[in-house]
Amino acid sequence: MAIDKKAVNQEREALIAQALDTPEGRVALAQAMVEPIRRALEYQAVGRKLLMVDELPQGAYARYEKDVRSTAHVISRRGAVPDNITEGEEILVPTFEIATNPTIRLSEVKARRFYIVDRAQIKAKEAIQKEEDLNIFNAVIAAAAGNTVISTGGALSLNALNQAFALIEQHDLTVGKIVMHALRYADVRNFGKTVYDEATQKEVLTTGLFGHLFTADIHVSSKVPTTTVFLLAPAEYVGAFPIRQDITVLPADDPKKLRLGWVIYEEVGIVIINDYATARVTVTAGS
Repeated sequence: MAIDKKAVNQEREALIAQALDTPEGRVALAQAMVEPIRRALEYQAVGRKLLMVDELPQGAYARYEKDVRSTAHVISRRGAVPDNITEGEEILVPTFEIATNPTIRLSEVKARRFYIVDRAQIKAKEAIQKEEDLNIFNAVIAAAAGNTVISTGGALSLNALNQAFALIEQHDLTVGKIVMHALRYADVRNFGKTVYDEATQKEVLTTGLFGHLFTADIHVSSKVPTTTVFLLAPAEYVGAFPIRQDITVLPADDPKKLRLGWVIYEEVGIVIINDYATARVTVTAGS
């Protein structure tokens, strides 16, 4: 019995078209397609883990108050308690936009064995997360300028890390996060597993958490300078990351050029309020 190839192809195209009409169908179709050979792991955003994330309501200002302080006095038996008027300070944080505009030729959708549309959107979101982290790390560098420890010999030393911990802990804080480049994490592995706890591969892939050292979680990011290691207290003691608009995908096709396109953007702000909660180690090659 002869098979009508034309009818089979038409039926296949009809099933694909039907699948593309629903989110569930698109997921099933994507799973059935061959994945591309990837160059690297999907980038795991780290910056948002370092600051207090604040999703702003409609029309709200990104406004944050510094914690108030009180002073205690020793007074004589018949003396009066000195006046101590507590006043708060507030900071108004400007927001800014991060955006990207990926486009794909219509012919690419049919030519690729994997669903190139989904991959393009994933990689575009990844690019936004990298830019977001780069801005957050620049803010941390500025905040930690006065709390810097030098590690000589071209490698990160445990002694330098311990000194950086002390810079934060002397202000009645604990270190919650350590962020470094992969080259510096190689130095940490040399400390041995009796010093630090290495995370499982699943944790690395899903959360970007590489391990634990003393009281802190270790995160690795390619956006951190290779000669710098950041140490930060828990997020609520460091600063805020206001989000006016989280990552959003808008269609931006160009039919005249036969291109599918999207504008992917977010509007966020960055503020580090407590520089006592930040420290950094700078690795140098000098003796």
